[in-house]
Amino acid sequence: MKTVASSLRKKNKEESNIDLTPMLDVVFILLIFFVVTASFVKESTLNVQGQDPNNNPPPPSLDDPQNVLIQINSRNQVFFNQERIDISAVRPRVASARAENPSASIVIQPSPDSTANALVIIMNSSREAGATDISVIEGN
Repeated sequence: MKTVASSLRKKNKEESNIDLTPMLDVVFILLIFFVVTASFVKESTLNVQGQDPNNNPPPPSLDDPQNVLIQINSRNQVFFNQERIDISAVRPRVASARAENPSASIVIQPSPDSTANALVIIMNSSREAGATDISVIEGN
């Protein structure tokens, strides 16, 4: 009787062991598959430059290009070099300014109370007009 009981215990111990190696192989193969087939999104960044803490403007130089200043007030009205324009006129204005001075950069100064939508529309219009150097500075 003891031999039958001891042989049953040995069988139960042998049956309870599960080999996990094939499962780990499958998991690693799936991991490699998902890493290889995954598409990674490259995020674009905004060129945001802070103001000088002393609020000193840089000294003017003849070699420096004339920047284009686009301001947005709290009512989302757009001012192009101190002249009020419609937001739909930003693209042609930037294109003509870049035709006169291709190395000029675009400086956008939104009011803290303006909407982000107006800023995005102006940035997209400036990019469509060929501007590559666009900076956003803190508004008053």
